[in-house]
Amino acid sequence: MPQKNQESTDTAFKNWINEALVKRMAKHIAHHDPEFDSKAFIKLSHKLPELELKPRMRLICDFLKNHIPEDYKKALAILLKATKEPAPGVSPLRGFDLWAFTEYVHRYGLKDFDSSMKALHTFTELFTAEFAIRPFLIHEESKTLKVLQKWSKDKNHHVRRLVSEGSRPRLPWGEQLKSFIKDPTPTIKLLDQLKYDEELYVRKSVANHLNDISKDHPDIAIRVAARWMKEAPKEHKEKIGWIIRHALRTLLKKGNKEALKLLGFENKGKVQVKNLLLVSDNVKIGSHLEFSFEVACSEAAQIMVDYLIHHKKANGKTSPKVFKLTTKTMKHKEVISIKKKHSFKPITTRVYYPGTHYLEIMVNGKLLEKVPFELKK
Repeated sequence: MPQKNQESTDTAFKNWINEALVKRMAKHIAHHDPEFDSKAFIKLSHKLPELELKPRMRLICDFLKNHIPEDYKKALAILLKATKEPAPGVSPLRGFDLWAFTEYVHRYGLKDFDSSMKALHTFTELFTAEFAIRPFLIHEESKTLKVLQKWSKDKNHHVRRLVSEGSRPRLPWGEQLKSFIKDPTPTIKLLDQLKYDEELYVRKSVANHLNDISKDHPDIAIRVAARWMKEAPKEHKEKIGWIIRHALRTLLKKGNKEALKLLGFENKGKVQVKNLLLVSDNVKIGSHLEFSFEVACSEAAQIMVDYLIHHKKANGKTSPKVFKLTTKTMKHKEVISIKKKHSFKPITTRVYYPGTHYLEIMVNGKLLEKVPFELKK
């Protein structure tokens, strides 16, 4: 699920949980449960506009808990039928429509493990169960890992992705899996089963999962990446290379020497940043910082060029953030020119404070040149 801008993403997602969805859910559920109070359920939708995403979900789940059979197996049977056997003339429930159903399993399914696993397998083919699986990994770790091991070979790629995404130690929005944060060994065994998956959708999750691991255990993540590179047969080299570049992105931004070396970004010979120039050293919030510079290498080398913006914080101190620029294979004594515009347009995930900021250039993890500029209202 999208993670880059959580506030705007929350807003986009909450709009899926609306009156039209509630009406469709009511028709599908009532089609399989004649006692379901559709009118009361639809009336519930009048409360949705004033609620954010998670409260909307809780509101729907609480209603379902009180208005479908109390017996969990019977309740699940109705939700599954509403998914697989839609009411005539009504568009089926798909995608975010099913979030409330996975949330129902998340909240009420721990006491019936087998029924919950079967339901999540069905639901995740249509909408991710990456959040709903996590309580089972927390409270029934061994049993759930056995299920995920089996699912890693499932014919449906959404189910295979769930194996990786659902067990990520630090999944955004999801409950942290503290056991795997402490020791990621059990989930590495799952990733081993998925690393050559034919679907990029699955391999992206594998990369993000290994990136999660790198935040707590950089040495383990690098060892796994090195092993995968060594073991990969010729037909899978490209897949593994892509996974590892994405999986080690946090370590690369931090200038981790072992991660850089593994991907071929070694400091061979002398690397210089020359002529770092700003179009203007006074930048208004809402506009751009424009800059250019040259990179020179005394020897042939693979280079990764990034830049840092040291943002001024409310307390007056600065905090650096790394941004990607380019990678390039440099020839002996080659010089390349780079130009960039960096936007200071207001975004929901960052507050810009006027004052002195800094631009810094990093090559292969080494900080080389730094210049100040003023950010103004």
